[in-house]
Amino acid sequence: MNKKELLTQRGLFSDERRFEIKDGRYLFVTINKLKKNTTYQLDLVALEPKSKFRINIAWSWLLAAAVVILTSYTALEILPQYIDVNLKNYAFPIRLGSASLAVISLILFVVTSCRERVFVAPNTNLPLVRLLIGKPNRKAYRTFLSHLENRILVLSKHLQLNNQQQLAGELRMIRRLSKIGVVSEKKYNRFKSRLMKLAS
Repeated sequence: MNKKELLTQRGLFSDERRFEIKDGRYLFVTINKLKKNTTYQLDLVALEPKSKFRINIAWSWLLAAAVVILTSYTALEILPQYIDVNLKNYAFPIRLGSASLAVISLILFVVTSCRERVFVAPNTNLPLVRLLIGKPNRKAYRTFLSHLENRILVLSKHLQLNNQQQLAGELRMIRRLSKIGVVSEKKYNRFKSRLMKLAS
């Protein structure tokens, strides 16, 4: 196997992403998570040749930290003003516990947020391939990224599909991805109507 055509990346909590270019035309994506494994195939022609930089922010952990801090403040400062409750004896454990949970949430927010290069479908802008920047190492990542962008560009120039062919191919691909759960039914219907409008 050509090293330029295979990339394996590991994320947090043993998540793994595997990308393999086959026959110079197809990209096989395998995502292994703790509870779910997903494999799907993409036609390289259905991807924009140039990837986009995105920061994937783990908002849920930031929200969790905010909720912990707000709950602690409400329990110690606001609640005693409205109901007859004395929490002075519990103030230190409550503050310590909430501070610990807030710090843990903030650490998880920083660790799970990541920088990515994303390949999208040209007409729907649907993100289909997400590469973690610099993993497993910069050399392997850059080599694969450069090779993938080059293959997509070469194929698009070689095949020279017209607009109707591109729209039909993108619709077929999104339908296939919705059947295996990579794209939700709601997103599929939204993108389908968008592609139908572009085709008319």
